[in-house]
Amino acid sequence: MRVPINEEIMHTYPGMVAIVTSRFNGQQNVMASGWHTYIGSSPGIYGISLRKETYSYSLIEQSGVFGVHFLPASSSEVIQAVGTFSGRDIDKFNKFNIRYEEGLKVDVPVLSDAYFAYECKVMNITTYGDHEWIAGEILQRYQDKDCFLEDGLPDFAKLEIPLYLGRSTYRTLDQHSEVKTHPLYINK
Repeated sequence: MRVPINEEIMHTYPGMVAIVTSRFNGQQNVMASGWHTYIGSSPGIYGISLRKETYSYSLIEQSGVFGVHFLPASSSEVIQAVGTFSGRDIDKFNKFNIRYEEGLKVDVPVLSDAYFAYECKVMNITTYGDHEWIAGEILQRYQDKDCFLEDGLPDFAKLEIPLYLGRSTYRTLDQHSEVKTHPLYINK
């Protein structure tokens, strides 16, 4: 039975983890962000939530740009690793053999294994609690079209998506996951 509680507990998982890339003045980093979302369109805007103390935050604040990537379930170990170690201490690209290409519109690494990615230019940064909300205009999108159906939905026969459950635990969304389709209801 559901009861009122006073503990500060967050319920945001399971969910997809975005991999954020950043670069400034020859230094670059890659990190995992569990708190992120598409915010709006015309122009496309994507938001990520980072602590001010992170190495990535410093690089993004100085450069004014960032990348957002989505990796397949086969990369869940890399996702966990880049979210565990600080780029101030190690070069995560080298340590975890993360391949990338140069961004087309902004100076960020674009991960080669991402099935979907964005290059973003910072629009604003706002403090909420102990995190900074960084909203970025999407300047470039990347999509592995082989991983998607004609209607734009993921093709789970070709793509397995990792869902982060919390506590370093992932579950895979794949072709064996149950699919439910509901009719579209329109208010008239």
